[in-house]
Amino acid sequence: MDERCALLHNMSGPPHTVVKYSGLADLATLRSPGGSGVTGIGYKNRGFFGTPVRFALPAGLCGQSPAAILCHLGIEPGADPAEQLAALIDARANELPLPDGCVVIPGSTDYRLIWPDALSALAILAKSSDSIWLRAKHPALNAALARSSVTLLVPPQFATHLPEVSP
Repeated sequence: MDERCALLHNMSGPPHTVVKYSGLADLATLRSPGGSGVTGIGYKNRGFFGTPVRFALPAGLCGQSPAAILCHLGIEPGADPAEQLAALIDARANELPLPDGCVVIPGSTDYRLIWPDALSALAILAKSSDSIWLRAKHPALNAALARSSVTLLVPPQFATHLPEVSP
């Protein structure tokens, strides 16, 4: 039996296929030649690829109970205030003209606060981690109330749908 595997010819040899992505090539600068070409590449800092949008809870809501937040929103708490608030947060998150996921970036008070209402801030804070916001995530009220603000980086295709508000 002299059957050979098709992959044996490539054992201990360099790969024959090179995959390159040049979508961000205009941001790269060649500093010095590197063996693979990667070590000698630097990147220009041209700011963000998108629009930073800040969301902040109104003062006094951090650490409050779901029932207290519902009262702040002008809604009578029901039998299960946490579930009632989670349903409101999901509904508001679905209304916002944002992609289904956004990167969370370090915040600054210089970034636009387009939606200053508490429910919009809760819709973002309750569905955010330290690095990403996901519309489909189940609201985490404890995590939302533990911090007061978050900034999302909205991609350019979605930034055109944002309301115009002065910074």
